[in-house]
Amino acid sequence: MKYIEHIIEPEKLLLSWQPSDPSDRGRAIVAELHRNGDDADLVYLRETSEFIRAKNKGFEEYPGLPDIDNKNYSSVLSVFMRRLPPHHRKDFDKFLEAIRIRPQTGISDFALLGYAGGRLPGDDFTIIHPFDRAEPPFELLLLVTGYRYYQQKNPYDKIQVGMSARFEIEPENQYDPNAVRILIPEDSTDTAGYVCRGLLPQFRKWMESGFKLNATVERKNGATDQPLIYLFVEVRA
Repeated sequence: MKYIEHIIEPEKLLLSWQPSDPSDRGRAIVAELHRNGDDADLVYLRETSEFIRAKNKGFEEYPGLPDIDNKNYSSVLSVFMRRLPPHHRKDFDKFLEAIRIRPQTGISDFALLGYAGGRLPGDDFTIIHPFDRAEPPFELLLLVTGYRYYQQKNPYDKIQVGMSARFEIEPENQYDPNAVRILIPEDSTDTAGYVCRGLLPQFRKWMESGFKLNATVERKNGATDQPLIYLFVEVRA
């Protein structure tokens, strides 16, 4: 098991939303969580094309918060921390290890939310750590986005923990010209999935800056109809 040895404390996190229709790949960044001391403020990105598209596809305000058309919200970290196990749970150390953070590591709740992603079963939201101020060396656990769409050419039982992976910029991608595709193993020519939208600007910058990205399959899990593949990525100068 590999561990994240360099914690990057973010100043903001991204709130991503996915339409409930499984055939719709229109995941959108709809809001940002801005660090405010030991708490966080929620700012909706109302003027962006992604937000408007999400609204047209059925996006509604985050549960437990008022109408998105009126205001942004302060002191919301405790609301979003409900997406993670509470610290007092006996198995909390196992949760940390599952996201490859050592139990004794010093990390804020804000950063923990970003590293964990806060994914819930049957839920449309994901929290993304954007790593927008990260300087090598550092590590991250990366979900292979969209793997289920490419599973036929990349069978789940053929992808093994420890396999190497490779990233490739894909400017001809029909959905997003900024796309970065993932290939497993690294000598494969078949797409296994993609880097999530919230991390695309940073991945492209790291690749174009000549940083070395070492990636291996670290974890496999998920439901039979929606298997999940996670990569452990080491970013080095």
